[in-house]
Amino acid sequence: MCGIAAIIDYAKIEPKVEDIKSMTNLLAHRGPDGEGFYIEGGVALGHRRLAIVDTDPRSNQPMHRSHLHLVFNGMIYNYLEIKEELSTLGAIFSTTSDTEVILAAYNQWGLSAFQRFNGMWAIILYDEKEKKIVCSRDRFGIKPLYYTRIANRLYFASEIKAFQAIKAWEPKINHTRLMEYLAYNMSDHTEETMFANVYQIPKSHHGVICLQTNDMCINRYYDIHKGEQNDGSKFMELFYDAIKLRTRTDVPLATTLSGGMDSSSIVSVMANKMEYKPTTYTLAYPGYKLDESNFALKVNQKYKIASHLTTTTEEYLTQHLDNLVYHQDEPFAGVTVMAQSNIYENINRDGYKVVLGGQGGDEILCGYNKFSLGHFKEKIKTQPLVAITEMFQFQKLRSFDVVDALQSIVFYEKNKRKKFVAWYILNEEQDNARYKRTQENDIFEMSHNLLFGLGLSALLRYEDRNSMSFGVESRLPFLDYRLVKYCLNMDSNLKLKNGITKDILRKSMKDIVPDDIINRNDKMGFVTPQNEWVNDRKGHYLELANNALDQMPFIDKEKVMVLLPKDNNLLWRVINTGLWISKFNVTA
Repeated sequence: MCGIAAIIDYAKIEPKVEDIKSMTNLLAHRGPDGEGFYIEGGVALGHRRLAIVDTDPRSNQPMHRSHLHLVFNGMIYNYLEIKEELSTLGAIFSTTSDTEVILAAYNQWGLSAFQRFNGMWAIILYDEKEKKIVCSRDRFGIKPLYYTRIANRLYFASEIKAFQAIKAWEPKINHTRLMEYLAYNMSDHTEETMFANVYQIPKSHHGVICLQTNDMCINRYYDIHKGEQNDGSKFMELFYDAIKLRTRTDVPLATTLSGGMDSSSIVSVMANKMEYKPTTYTLAYPGYKLDESNFALKVNQKYKIASHLTTTTEEYLTQHLDNLVYHQDEPFAGVTVMAQSNIYENINRDGYKVVLGGQGGDEILCGYNKFSLGHFKEKIKTQPLVAITEMFQFQKLRSFDVVDALQSIVFYEKNKRKKFVAWYILNEEQDNARYKRTQENDIFEMSHNLLFGLGLSALLRYEDRNSMSFGVESRLPFLDYRLVKYCLNMDSNLKLKNGITKDILRKSMKDIVPDDIINRNDKMGFVTPQNEWVNDRKGHYLELANNALDQMPFIDKEKVMVLLPKDNNLLWRVINTGLWISKFNVTA
């Protein structure tokens, strides 16, 4: 796990060491264990290392193999299996790292090597012989890779803040993206960012830059297509192996534990099936109804696991918000991001470098309440009476209105468009990407859209920045690509049944996860007392928003200020945007 950067000079003028070093200095938090550089042929590669596998300096980067030069951020979990296969084909290895396996795999299979990797990665590889740069991002975009072009140079980095080292960089607002964030809390759903002229290599894609013609071609190498439904019989086997692969490390490992089904299942499987008892870290909010720490403690008590409770306060928010805005690079959803950062701070404090978490479980196992609508839209076509009966069962267990659900199914407008808000002043040129909601006919399409479109990407950005800001590698078993594909093509009745979400996970975890957690129906997500904090000091936060709006001439301030007293989420986004503009000196 690391921070990477690259400079490609199209005029073949050699970048200076200080050019690339100044970028990686701004990524030092991602890799506190070492740095390295390579400059040749108008190409500069930079690396900051977080040593996880083969901590010996022999595995430092950039790493070289004949004419290939590589910087890499992430982890290839199945590197041992790939290494064994490559060895039978004649490859010779001098390290025990996954980095060297990437080089050997590319040398053997070219771009198709990425299809063989089970992991998370952002890769920049310079093929000196073929005069090309290859960059790749993992299937679900767990690891980030941004780029921008300024004059004759193309710059890449793990985080946008590294571009601050470029003297000619002038950060400006991408108004379409910022409007979508402010009005609809949308972010990270396209290759564009909230910075104009700053893009990300899309998940599941690789890019090839021909250094002779200076052309860049970005292509998709992975997608999940609807296939034959499976019966769920291989779920536990895949889930177990996904966890087992992610425990491969040469440094201490811990887990986050919320008290919900996903993280509780990971910890319980480790303790019950692998006899691996990881230290757990849990958020606690004593006195608030959303406190889940009592459920997390049931797992810890069952398996006699060491646990740590983190209580995030409004005071902590006030003290750390400025730093959090900096590390996130772009405005973010709410105070939950800050609470997650607090957990990683404590994990780092205790000396852990790797942590397993439950991100992705809701997306592949239909954990969100909205999945029920897709489930019923799918079932009502063939079993209308069964579907309506099941709707009433859902209504008993959770906040679900049958009449509203039926109206949504019957009167759903295909590609219904959300209008741009009246208070965000866009000119005709900027008003060029109207948001369309694609009709989702079943839960496969809902899961697919969350994984590859709007949804998971933002959560992964928060996870990456929060963990890496403290030099911690976050690993996510539910996003093992084999498990994801299997769950998306699983019979929907195995995921949603009689008002119960994640039914197959609950049944698979019987006698492994405590019954009190398996029987929970009060899904909370990763929540904080944000509303209580804001409501207790509403005047203070309205004043912060008022000051923030003074920096936004593209907003009709009077119209927005009318909305803010009744909309704490919008209030937060306005404040956050003001802090972002100030922190990065972004101009309109």
